[in-house]
Amino acid sequence: MNRILAKRMKENIYYQYDSSQLPEISLADTAVIEPPYIHKRRMPLEYIIYLVRQGEMFLLEDGVRYHLTPGDFLILDPDKIHVGERATHCEYHYIHFHQKSIKKNKMTNEQTTEIILRKRTQSMQSDSCTLSGQERVSLSLLALPKYMHLSDTSSYSEILQKINDGITCQKNRMEGYYNLCACQILEMMILVSRQFVTSLAQEKTGVVGSYRKIYDLLDYLNNCYREPISGVLIEEQLGGNFDYLNRIFRQTTGKTIFQYLTEVRISHAKELLGTTSLKISQVSEKVGFSDESYFSKVFKKMTGMTPMNYMKSR
Repeated sequence: MNRILAKRMKENIYYQYDSSQLPEISLADTAVIEPPYIHKRRMPLEYIIYLVRQGEMFLLEDGVRYHLTPGDFLILDPDKIHVGERATHCEYHYIHFHQKSIKKNKMTNEQTTEIILRKRTQSMQSDSCTLSGQERVSLSLLALPKYMHLSDTSSYSEILQKINDGITCQKNRMEGYYNLCACQILEMMILVSRQFVTSLAQEKTGVVGSYRKIYDLLDYLNNCYREPISGVLIEEQLGGNFDYLNRIFRQTTGKTIFQYLTEVRISHAKELLGTTSLKISQVSEKVGFSDESYFSKVFKKMTGMTPMNYMKSR
């Protein structure tokens, strides 16, 4: 089978991983193999992550061939036999772990892909101060790819750093090392999951492809809410027609762009009113309102109380 085609097929398999639970790490290290060494045939009885640094690796797992090169990430299943097929030079990281709630899934159609992409939209709209228990559970679920080539240079460097930090923790055996190692590996998994979801958004077109614009919009609004944002400015920053952007934003989030922007501003205003001694006029300005009276009106409409009463209630 053509290597590129094989990789595309493997990308359709992913694991649902509950990031509210730390992985149980049994082994984490770096290995360098040279001919004539070749991976022995085995069923590992635990999940194994490989991340290739140099050289190449030829593996067969459950009838599927994997030709791994630098930057390739692969998860091997605990109940599947895998074996090396060729003796080659290869430097790679390996992580052996258990996690009871992990589930293997297949992305069978556009709808499955859209479900994964919608998770990111929900996460980017969420407010950690007001999340319900059910929302926390939902947002903690990661989509980890079976196979992925980590092509983003900055993310790849960060992922490698987390693995190296985890390996260091595993080796030094100082107090708390086991959980600290697990935390580093969990961070790595989150970064891989994020790159996986980003790659899905970049590869798709049509309805699913519109998520790229939504993510850019959410990121812009979440970070630049203090600025005097207008439809013209959004067109300049994001590219494209504002009416189109507003329409796909509403279809995805259930809110218009400016409704969402107002929610972000009021959320930050509540934080400032409850945790600082700033005057209401100062809070208003810091969250992007140029008119204090208008800010007070919007705040009361959204929270049910005036900024002053909210501040006194904290």
